[in-house]
Amino acid sequence: MHIRSGTEDDAEHIAELHTRSWLTAYAGIMPASYLNGSLLDERREMWSARLATVASEPDHARCLLVAVDGDALLGFAYLAVGADGRILLDNLHVQPERKQSGIGRQLVYRTFGWASEQHPGKTVYLEVLRDNVAAITFYRRLGGHPTKEFMERFPAGFELPVVEYTWGPDAVRALADNRSTTDRLVS
Repeated sequence: MHIRSGTEDDAEHIAELHTRSWLTAYAGIMPASYLNGSLLDERREMWSARLATVASEPDHARCLLVAVDGDALLGFAYLAVGADGRILLDNLHVQPERKQSGIGRQLVYRTFGWASEQHPGKTVYLEVLRDNVAAITFYRRLGGHPTKEFMERFPAGFELPVVEYTWGPDAVRALADNRSTTDRLVS
């Protein structure tokens, strides 16, 4: 396995993995009619737009890392600087059959490394559906702390409860420091 920066050429594979991840993680949480509808088309549109933006922004406002094995996409993580100056871990997905293999943890180490280097002293946060117990367990094991709960309205017309998890600057740096071990493992 190798972790590298994502490119526009990764858009289709990322959209497919993002869709697969939602289909498995959100079954029974999100309406089946939404998950089985135009989700893949929505993800394709979103990732094509995002990757065009990443390619045109050299100011380190965004980071996309992909975990690959040859041509196979194993997982990805996407971060962006928010309007409030915090760093949003907006996406972290691993192939469903590869969960609990360490790929997600390695992506967190590397993305927190990016955050620590490019935006020292900043907080990293993410938003997770409250009923996504597996993801919440993972984030808590990595030291994330719940800081806010709210209802999110999705464009398809439904609302779901969301929890924000946060890592302060010291926790971001500590997780980033695990990169040297990760780099040896994935090289």
